[in-house]
Amino acid sequence: MTDLPTELTSRELDRDGTRLVYWLYGAADGPLVTLTHGVSLDRHTFDEQVPALVDAGYRVLTWDIRGHGRSQPIGAGISMSEVADDLVAILDDVPADCAVVVGQSFGGMVIQDVLDRYPERVAAMVVIGAPALGDRPGPVMRVLQRLRVHMIKAWPDRFLRWVFAALVTRDPEVRAYVSAATRQLDKRSFVAVSFAAMDGYLREEHASTHGVPVLLLHGEREERAVLRAMQRWGERDPSIQREVLAGGHLVNQENAEACNEALLAFLGEHVTAGSSNDYAG
Repeated sequence: MTDLPTELTSRELDRDGTRLVYWLYGAADGPLVTLTHGVSLDRHTFDEQVPALVDAGYRVLTWDIRGHGRSQPIGAGISMSEVADDLVAILDDVPADCAVVVGQSFGGMVIQDVLDRYPERVAAMVVIGAPALGDRPGPVMRVLQRLRVHMIKAWPDRFLRWVFAALVTRDPEVRAYVSAATRQLDKRSFVAVSFAAMDGYLREEHASTHGVPVLLLHGEREERAVLRAMQRWGERDPSIQREVLAGGHLVNQENAEACNEALLAFLGEHVTAGSSNDYAG
């Protein structure tokens, strides 16, 4: 993993039964870019993106979603919208009126919910390996998705962690990271966030992009249902940019150089580095 720029002391925010922990990097006057990770991971999934963004003049916020990493405990429960509200609460705490929101997998669904309910807080959105909210799979896939999550609840804990790491990436180094990250969650939290992700995946209401710039990033080996959903999303709205990179579900780690290049090109077009309030729109 790349060495991170010197980070500020972590900040903590008590909210609804958990203590959210987040980190800020880069110059305080740079446009803020928030990075939200996926199920069972933590802020370190974006370790390869932070230095590239900081070097380009952006201020970067990473955080551990509730029940993950250092944001403990999970609280009474977890839902996609609750995590979205957590991110908005962190923006209030920074404070920051507006930010670029980047999310991978479950994090990609969370930031869509943020944009849909708090459009004034979002300058641009980058979704990595996640379907559009409301783009529900067919009935067979819906049944299989529910079955998969209920199997997670029934599986022995060690077997669950092994299967999850094996499914999300082929890269040995990234798989080692995933295995370590998942061990930070107890079984109850792992199951709870898996159900939260399923609820987002099966959501009926379509979220809106509200006219903000959107970039979709996914690997060519992305899980089939997600890949097809992202293809449909890009085809439905020609204003949305879509980049397909070599790699799988964790393409931001497996192919960090190409991911960073696509991310910075998108931000360079839509977000002016060097001013916290100067967005190209």
